Amino acid sequence: MRRDPPCVVAIGAVLWDVFPDGERLGGAPANFAVHAAALGARSAMVSCVGDDARGKAALEILSRYGVATDTVQVHAHRPTGTVNVTLVDGQPTYEIVEGVAWDAITWCSELAPIARSAHALCFGTIDQREAQSRRAITNFLDAASPDCLRVFDINFRQHYHNYEIVRESIARADVLKLNDEEVVLLRDYVGGEEDVDAFLTDILARFDLQCVILTLGEHGCRVVSEGGICQAVGKRQQVVNTVGAGDAFTAAYVMHLLAGAPMQICAEQANAVGGFVTTQDGGMPPLPVRFRVF
Repeated sequence: MRRDPPCVVAIGAVLWDVFPDGERLGGAPANFAVHAAALGARSAMVSCVGDDARGKAALEILSRYGVATDTVQVHAHRPTGTVNVTLVDGQPTYEIVEGVAWDAITWCSELAPIARSAHALCFGTIDQREAQSRRAITNFLDAASPDCLRVFDINFRQHYHNYEIVRESIARADVLKLNDEEVVLLRDYVGGEEDVDAFLTDILARFDLQCVILTLGEHGCRVVSEGGICQAVGKRQQVVNTVGAGDAFTAAYVMHLLAGAPMQICAEQANAVGGFVTTQDGGMPPLPVRFRVF
């Protein structure tokens, strides 16, 4: 069982979620990095921001949350990413601006040491929508230690995913995390059984994964592994919005897994952290100290 804080790395988008009432720092990888830091990780972010006010503010906020930003690149010509967010009954819809800085993450030798030192790293699909960032992410994954836990949080958004990216990303992963809507899209890409448990069990074996995590909102989650299927029941919350809740869930699950907790405990604690975030406004609320793992 690990007792010292692990090095956890998120690679991908750093952006500003533009809500009707203002802007908040976000992006699934950035949310993950912030929550991992709050849970006790030595957390680091690999991304790219623009040489603009939003980029400077993003780096300042990430640093304030305890996330290392030495490996966040600054692009001279592309702006810091933005997403226009609309909330309907607490559920977000997204308009993701294209051609921004995080689409142009560049692989370089300076990234290799953090890749080799990572105990876990998290990546998704949307972050690979442009070829340059996709190359950086795949090179980073390949440079990581064989013992590093590679976590693929699918995060299907709009049209920013395809067969090749999905298949190759799962093949590079140890842990696959998706929600009840994304499981339908994944079946379209890779084929498989209509029964969800049978489908996820097949994905586990077909891609030699350590586990597959299916989140079910207020109904909790199901985890499929070689040891079978476990379910952790969710708790009904007074939802403010769900932005960042899935990223908090992923961070908590990973942190407890790195701590050596059994799957059931990982799932229960991840539910608790993700559920808490739904009761807060924004994707990076401070987490109560009771959730800390290290």
